[in-house]
Amino acid sequence: MKRRQLTSDERTILSLLGYGADNTRPTAYLASMTSLSKRSVRKVIRDLVIAHGVPIVGVRNGAKTGYYIATDQDELIRATEPLKNEIKQLALRNRALMFAQIRTDWLEYLSKGDQDNG
Repeated sequence: MKRRQLTSDERTILSLLGYGADNTRPTAYLASMTSLSKRSVRKVIRDLVIAHGVPIVGVRNGAKTGYYIATDQDELIRATEPLKNEIKQLALRNRALMFAQIRTDWLEYLSKGDQDNG
């Protein structure tokens, strides 16, 4: 299957990304270096990963948050663990919403529960 060509935004973001975990680029930095919003930067990165197979890793915790291009298998493995945890949490949230009651008095309803348990 033939890959589509990079868009101008994809090319720009790709040129700004560092290689390896020591070379993260924060979303704000990537947005400031382009005419893109932070949301658009995240979309371009998602497209680079999904449509083009670029191993871009996102780091959300720690001193060096941001994105980088993985340079070895260990970096990729470390990157997938938080994603697995996020998928689990999203599945729990989805399930809770599927079975949630529709109410217009949530504060009152939950406050009564607090009084009953205290």
